[in-house]
This record gives sequence, C-alpha cells and structure tokens, in this order.
Amino acid sequence: MATNGNDDGGAPPVSAKDDEEEYRAGYLRTMREMEFVQSSYGWTPSERQLVLALTRTVRIYTAAKQGKPVGGRHPEWLRGCADAIRELLRREAGTSPSEM
Repeated sequence: MATNGNDDGGAPPVSAKDDEEEYRAGYLRTMREMEFVQSSYGWTPSERQLVLALTRTVRIYTAAKQGKPVGGRHPEWLRGCADAIRELLRREAGTSPSEM
C-alpha cells in the first residue's frame, strides 16, 4: 500500500500546476521545433503529415493517461504536443478554433 494514500507505489501526487507546466512545455517544444525546421530548412509539413502526427500523439497520450509508461514523459506534455499540432493544422487550413 502506498504511503500517500494512493495506489501508485508511493509516488507523490501530481498537482495541477505540474500538469500545466508539462502541457506548456509540450506545446512550446512542438511549436519551437516547427519554427526551427521552417526557418532553417524551408520545410513545411503537408496537411496529411500533420494529421498523422496528431493521430500518433493522441494515441500515445491515451496510452500514457491510462498508466502505460511512455518515454518518461508526463501525459500532459503529450496533450500539449497534440494541441500544438492542432494549432498548426488550423493555420494550414486558415480557420479559427471556433470553426473547427
């Protein structure tokens, strides 16, 4: 039995602040990487490539959220990545978030 009252092997509980920091880190890293690739190499992913990346990220997020370890990343980091990819898709399509 865990010492903190959770059934998680004694790991400390994750706070909402930690979740927000991880989400933001995932979002910002994805956007930074895209800016780097576009400015350094002039490469822009196709809509299909973005959709495939989003699908993979959401699948991994779902697995991580259910408790599977995924490369040491917090599930909220993956959710941030997914939201960044969604934002890139919106820019590609020229729509606002309310239209999607």
